[in-house]
Amino acid sequence: MKRISVLTLAISAVFGLGTAQAGPIQVLLDEDFQDVTGLTTAGTVRTVQHILTNNPTQLPAGTAFTFTNAGTGDATASSFNVRRGDNPIDGTIGPPTFGNTSFDNFFGGATNHFLVIGDDTGNLGGSPNGGGGTSSSLMRLTFPFATLTLHHVTYLTVAFDYVFDANNTNNPDDFLVDLILADNSVVNLLTHTAPSASTRGSFNTTYNWSSFSAAPVALRFSLTEYGGNGSSAVGLDNIKVQAIPEPGALALLGMGLLAL
Repeated sequence: MKRISVLTLAISAVFGLGTAQAGPIQVLLDEDFQDVTGLTTAGTVRTVQHILTNNPTQLPAGTAFTFTNAGTGDATASSFNVRRGDNPIDGTIGPPTFGNTSFDNFFGGATNHFLVIGDDTGNLGGSPNGGGGTSSSLMRLTFPFATLTLHHVTYLTVAFDYVFDANNTNNPDDFLVDLILADNSVVNLLTHTAPSASTRGSFNTTYNWSSFSAAPVALRFSLTEYGGNGSSAVGLDNIKVQAIPEPGALALLGMGLLAL
């Protein structure tokens, strides 16, 4: 009995050591926009440009946005902004209704903050709208990751809440989410070639680190509005990216049992 007890304790100790050696998970990006101040009323809109100029610490370091217009496309820096959950673009409580003027209270409540790409003020349907004819507006928002400190990474987890909606049900606008890697290559995570009743929810998935050609360094959200099809917009919240270390418990267990 004493020998069995010693063996049991030894195995338990090895498991405990393996867990300790695995190391902590490293959070590379964690943004819920709650640090953004100045949202004093339901109608207040704080542009990303204004935040980066006046309160840069309220967004992840290195946050950047770009917009490209073709023809009469009318995107501006104001197309990227942060709002409260009771802003008109989020709307009121009710069933999801595709093609109306709001996100149907997806982000709900005045105390919650969320980010908008593709609308400069008011409810869904404002500018930009892609212009007329063959015009278009491409809007991109990029969040860099914190510097990776883990020496051995096995997985990358990516999560965020999103809504991609339009004020016109016949709308072919595009919404894409990509990982940007250190070698400037791009890994697509999510693509919607048109908004619909189902283009909303919580994205949460895990990727094998070894599948990347280089280390992931940023997360990019892109919205393209095409001409003559009304307006669309994207709402984002609770963005989180984590690096998961290589587990060491099994290797340590094998060494411990061999020693025994």
